[in-house]
Amino acid sequence: MKELLNILKPKEIVKTINQIDFKKLKAKGINALIMDIDDTLIPREENQISPMIFEWIVTRKEEGFKMCLASNSRHPLRVKYLGDTLGLPAISLGFKPLPFAFWNSLKILDAKPEETAMIGDQLFMDILGANMLNIYTIFVHHKKSEDILIRTWMRNAEEWVLSKLTPSKIV
Repeated sequence: MKELLNILKPKEIVKTINQIDFKKLKAKGINALIMDIDDTLIPREENQISPMIFEWIVTRKEEGFKMCLASNSRHPLRVKYLGDTLGLPAISLGFKPLPFAFWNSLKILDAKPEETAMIGDQLFMDILGANMLNIYTIFVHHKKSEDILIRTWMRNAEEWVLSKLTPSKIV
């Protein structure tokens, strides 16, 4: 049980991407970011990118971060549109937590796992997959309510896992 919890444990937990300390990431040698799209950067039901997200992406570029979008979305044209709009490479149908999207992202970014961070909102997809490859993980824990039963179950399971990880265990 402890091993399972460790592979699901993010290195950081934030409520929004604006709470991430990018100076701290740079100090850790991280210069590449793999980012989930839905409910991490923009709400799942939206296709438009807010000015705040544009500014956030531009700031990361100015700070020298290489970035790639990696999504499990079954809508490749939407993912391509969002990537093109943000000026970022984008992977759809990533099948996270399987390693393929992470491997492809690392190749696109010309980065090693130890110099990369994954930013995502799903413990069982984003965090699990990145942890298996020793990529630094940042969980966006926005506590969004779900209206699809399977997603509700998954969010409840995430809350249970997070309840087992005391704040002192999260770096």
